[in-house]
Amino acid sequence: MSTLTRERRIEDPEDVMSKLDGLKDAVDSLIQTFEVQFGMKLVPVGMPGRPHTDNVLFGSSVALTNDDISFQFACTFDQHTAEELTRVLFDMEPDEQPTMEDMGDALNEIPNVAAGVWKAKREKLDEHFQLGLPLFLKGSAWIQYFPRGINAISQRMEGPDGIIMQVALIWRYAEQAGGIQAMTNQTAEQSQSTDHSVPMQVLKEAVQAVVDTCRIQMELELEVNPTPSDPREADVEYGSGIALTAENGGWQLAVMGSKNGCQILTRSLFAMEDDEEPEMVDMADAMGEIANVAAGVLKSSRAAAGQKVQLGLPLFMEGRGCLDFFASGLQGMAQTVVGAGGLDFHVILIWQE
Repeated sequence: MSTLTRERRIEDPEDVMSKLDGLKDAVDSLIQTFEVQFGMKLVPVGMPGRPHTDNVLFGSSVALTNDDISFQFACTFDQHTAEELTRVLFDMEPDEQPTMEDMGDALNEIPNVAAGVWKAKREKLDEHFQLGLPLFLKGSAWIQYFPRGINAISQRMEGPDGIIMQVALIWRYAEQAGGIQAMTNQTAEQSQSTDHSVPMQVLKEAVQAVVDTCRIQMELELEVNPTPSDPREADVEYGSGIALTAENGGWQLAVMGSKNGCQILTRSLFAMEDDEEPEMVDMADAMGEIANVAAGVLKSSRAAAGQKVQLGLPLFMEGRGCLDFFASGLQGMAQTVVGAGGLDFHVILIWQE
């Protein structure tokens, strides 16, 4: 059985310092975005530091990837800020209550536009990235529990009318990716596929990648419900999602399940005792590792189909996260996977039309 230790890497202070220039560009990109999109002036408050979770109820994140490094350009918001920005962006009345769908669309637009500005700034320094899908996130677990090898710095920002938010730059170098990235189990159908945009084919490859990962990493024999379903109907409490970016589109792969299902996977991966209660940080590591390795396998199968993709960062999600609804232009499918001992979880694929 291939299990992992639960030792955590210590972040490199010099590496963190080297990303301050990137964070400065992120702050400038956000300021520019707010001036154009909202007619608001944002100003930095305090010094850069680790992302904070105080009053963070919503967030949105966009992956930027290349062969050497993966970033998440993320923004976090409290309730008042999320509602106020949504009203301004969609020209709502001051007393109108935005729906969750409206807030998801509005908050996704912010890092999506700002990350594009940041990408253009970095290209002037001969750094080139592929842009992923904007992912709406609820709660703060995704910036509180980072899997191993991932670092982050953030900057608090303030605007008029009580607007308070932060921009975070989250990163990991490609060589720090865990798991068995070269593992493949491609079928003839996968290798001969030429239509890169067919979600069913990619979902099939993603599910097989997760099943193979669990079999090789943890010796788990799993069965797959052959009928895809709506992710919004899935029973999920925890999980991890990772972006796969390509020049002509990309996906978000998520492995999510009930608390019991995620605990079983965590105990299996870390060779814990059956009665041992995994801590939240252990589940973040475990679910992130499973999603990360499976995404590596999916990357290989996509390459066999003639499409080069880059991997983003695994982000831990507590609660339904992005699955309560999909923002405009996003769709998703899920397949249920079951195993012995009451294990069940869902492999979820999100894409943009």
